[in-house]
Amino acid sequence: MAETLSDEDVEERLPSEWELEDDEISRTYKFNDYLAGVAFASEVGELADEAFHHPTIVIEYDTVEVRFTSHEAGGVTEQDLELAAECDALR
Repeated sequence: MAETLSDEDVEERLPSEWELEDDEISRTYKFNDYLAGVAFASEVGELADEAFHHPTIVIEYDTVEVRFTSHEAGGVTEQDLELAAECDALR
């Protein structure tokens, strides 16, 4: 099982525009229209499925919120930070 990172480590290494909230990290992405957000959410889903590490994804009209945490570890791990950076690279 992966080790959780301290809040200080997460804050120090968190990609820009991501936030630490309790035991997870999140970011809301803005899009010009609904289908662009849906396409992005699908790409995030593919990334996560390859890593076997599945985020919470909330799609609204022109925004997509992505949240990562490692439930089995009980907090944010290295894998969460890596996948957050990979989500940003999709944009």
